[in-house]
Amino acid sequence: MGRNRAEMRQFRLCRLRLRLLLRTLSLVVFSANVVLAQSDSGVIHGRVTDARGQAQHLRVQLLAAGDLPAGDMYTGTEGDFLFQGLPSGEYWVTVEADGFEPVRQSVMLDLHVNPKMQANIVLEPVKSLERLSPVLSGSASSHTMNARRLPVPVNPQVLREYDRGQTQEGKGNLEQAADHYRKALRIEPDYYPALNNLGALYERQGDHRRAEELLAAALDIDPDDGEAYVNLGHSLYEEGRYSEAADRLEEALKRSPNSAMGHFFLGSADLRLGKISDAESHLKQACALDPNGLPAAHLQLANTYLRAHDTAAASAELRMYLQANPADPQAPAIRKLLAGMKAPNP
Repeated sequence: MGRNRAEMRQFRLCRLRLRLLLRTLSLVVFSANVVLAQSDSGVIHGRVTDARGQAQHLRVQLLAAGDLPAGDMYTGTEGDFLFQGLPSGEYWVTVEADGFEPVRQSVMLDLHVNPKMQANIVLEPVKSLERLSPVLSGSASSHTMNARRLPVPVNPQVLREYDRGQTQEGKGNLEQAADHYRKALRIEPDYYPALNNLGALYERQGDHRRAEELLAAALDIDPDDGEAYVNLGHSLYEEGRYSEAADRLEEALKRSPNSAMGHFFLGSADLRLGKISDAESHLKQACALDPNGLPAAHLQLANTYLRAHDTAAASAELRMYLQANPADPQAPAIRKLLAGMKAPNP
């Protein structure tokens, strides 16, 4: 009996230490690609033209790992676009426009090799009549149907303020970025990208109530955006509303099933709700979708295994984390935790 009590004390101590480590890393990892550190100086630029070489003025989106939005802008008069303040990693430049086939072009950015990458997009005419009208997609079995709305004209001043906000984000000037997004929304209250980005900034700053307000408004305008559901789910998680967070995150994964962040936050919420098996499944999926960009998922998996009293599996996750992040500031604490897990029971 004394041995069992000692084992339980050891599990509780390991779990407490691991929760503190996760807290230090912070669960706002999703915003790292939206609100970038000042030291990140990578650039992805290019032009968008049609097959005849004519410049196209339209929306270009930059996605990071897990299909996480990392930038959003309209091309200039020459079809040019520029995303700056980016960390190293794999990105996708995406364009979807009426009358053209959608484009998703991969760009690998490595600041040590070349901090400035070019991605020129050539749009091809649609090959199917279905793409000439709003695309309706859905499953007859689930009785759900999503309509992709046609792009609407946007006030040029709104675009200017939004672009200025993104520029300030890239420099790490979060307050200035928020000011520009607010200016854009004063002109056009329903401008979805500004609502989403401003909500993400509030979440990063710990203002969960305003973040939830803005992200919910963004979803009212575009209910098909899976990553906005991820953002809202994360905000609810931080408020301790785990059941509501899980509901939003499940909706996110219906729309963006390959969102590593979606799986990470849903796994974290499931863990809080005591759904150990579900938590393990989603956290493993997060690690598989983004092996290098989500270190906190390995720590959360270790926490999940400790809840299940599986010390061997927890140790394996911690070792995997250390192997991928040997210079992480938390590494000494994790090594100490591992040593404690190996210590003989009293």
